[in-house]
Amino acid sequence: MASGIRWLRLVGVVALLVGSGSRAEETPPPPVEDAPTAPEAAPEGASVQWQLMVGAQAALDGYTSTGHQGLLLGSGWEGQLLRLRFQFLAGVPDNIFDDRTQVRLEQYTFGFWLDTPVLRSGPLRWGVGAGAGLLVFARTTFALFRGVEATSPRFIPALLAGPDTSVRWRLSRRFAVEGSAAMDLVLGRPVLGYVDRNRENFVPLHDGWAVRPRLTVAFMILP
Repeated sequence: MASGIRWLRLVGVVALLVGSGSRAEETPPPPVEDAPTAPEAAPEGASVQWQLMVGAQAALDGYTSTGHQGLLLGSGWEGQLLRLRFQFLAGVPDNIFDDRTQVRLEQYTFGFWLDTPVLRSGPLRWGVGAGAGLLVFARTTFALFRGVEATSPRFIPALLAGPDTSVRWRLSRRFAVEGSAAMDLVLGRPVLGYVDRNRENFVPLHDGWAVRPRLTVAFMILP
């Protein structure tokens, strides 16, 4: 009887060892962590960004008390340190009246502006720079009384140059709003006035300002 009990105990020990061995084989291995991947490289050409601008501009030119207003169209190429912009400013015609004549004065500007950022903080960019361009005056005179001889229509080119500063707020990845303030120096602007009957003396009435402040607001597309 004692030998039978010892045999049962031996069988139980063997079964226990076999069972523990099978459970150890079934335990899954620890997961292997993935190796860190290298960051993706920035696409070539991302350092230079093209942009398109559509907006409005207003300037105090000295010809009228309300100044000069018009449309702004432009495009630019912006890098990390510099931005080059081409701007076309087309003004609404100004009608200047006096006792004897009406002068219709139009202004069109073609120019390039270069600026650099002095502050970048999130969606905000503040830049300073300067630009130069060609300002074309289109003048047409109408006589309001007999005996007044109006001059023929003509185009008068002038040089425009001066500093400017701009503040841009990026609305999203592709859209932004930018406002700028400039101080334009105009050389060769027309002087409006009269020539007496003997064509000897010129009487100026409106000569405009040589230095005129200008403000612009533009909606920008950043493809």
